[in-house]
Amino acid sequence: MTGAPRASHAHVGLALVALAACGHARAAQWSIEPQYGLLVGYNSNLLLTPNDERASAETFLDLDATLKYVTERTELDLHPHIELQRFPNYAALDANNGSINGTFTTHQERSSFSLTSGYESISTFTSEPSSTGIIAVNTRREAASAGLTIGRDFTERQHVALQGNFEEVTYPGGEPYGLVGYRYPTATLSDAITLSPLSTLTAGVTVDELKSPQTDYEAHDQGLRLSFKHTFSSQYSASAAVGGTNTRVAGVSQHGYVWDLHGTRNSLLTQWDADYSQTLQPSGRGYLVRRDAATLSVAQNVSTHVYATLTLQYVHNQQVAGGPFLDVPRYFTGDAGFDWHVSEHLVVTVTGGLVNIEEAGTGELVHGWHATINMRWTPVPRSVSR
Repeated sequence: MTGAPRASHAHVGLALVALAACGHARAAQWSIEPQYGLLVGYNSNLLLTPNDERASAETFLDLDATLKYVTERTELDLHPHIELQRFPNYAALDANNGSINGTFTTHQERSSFSLTSGYESISTFTSEPSSTGIIAVNTRREAASAGLTIGRDFTERQHVALQGNFEEVTYPGGEPYGLVGYRYPTATLSDAITLSPLSTLTAGVTVDELKSPQTDYEAHDQGLRLSFKHTFSSQYSASAAVGGTNTRVAGVSQHGYVWDLHGTRNSLLTQWDADYSQTLQPSGRGYLVRRDAATLSVAQNVSTHVYATLTLQYVHNQQVAGGPFLDVPRYFTGDAGFDWHVSEHLVVTVTGGLVNIEEAGTGELVHGWHATINMRWTPVPRSVSR
């Protein structure tokens, strides 16, 4: 199992995104918005194991940028990201993570076209805790993706879109740990109707297929989706989506439901974001799982430049259609701290948190805690017009 061919597919996709933009090189504006981050902290259980816990200090260096190329009818976005992870007390887990994502969008009076592509290579310390729970020091998650969306406005209030996506995930060296990867194409046809300036109703049909070349596992899923989004005011908004699914694995069919409830509040003093969903998700073990997830994020202003913060996440993974299941059944993490806005461009975040998981197979509870100081610097974006 090699990563070179898959990386080249991602490079081809990103090249197509760039070439598409070059074909529209008229009165244009280039801009770049960099961001730099430095995190130092301590983690009591790096591998999230019930025994033989590995504790270590940790240092992460983040280099991030958003590059934009905008003309009257087109936009090209490139988003490279690099993260260097270092663990002085457990150097075997050191990793250099990276990703690059590109989006090209063009629109005419009543139609639109969007092309996306991306490539990511990250450590299992980053990718696996809430899903497979496998943190292996000598393997990585490599993902290449591409997407295409074609849309058309049939009336001022009706927008129909056809979207296709493909993702291929591999874990070089991960097969001994049970990480085999997958291929995951999806297609969606949706019809969005604007009921009012503040409300949108969307109906759609989705089909997808999950295949794992290493295990010959296949899952086929079809479903209908209905969603409603409403903006109550400049501070409050909410959305609700629900749908039915028909999933077939090895000749066994299972009917089920998916949903997503989402609400936000944004004001000068308080911001919160809450979400509760049930979805079908691919696992790094090469099969489909049903995932319930609840997240809550809150920021409350406590002084002129300081916000108290709270972030909670709960994940419950379940078996689908009688297929295999060795993922983490339950995962919970919670963090609390504060953001200090030192200046317009510099934010210092201090947090402490806990992680609890139910170990796959044994059901044993695993605990860990961490504390971090994170500094994020966002310089003034630069732009050039020509």
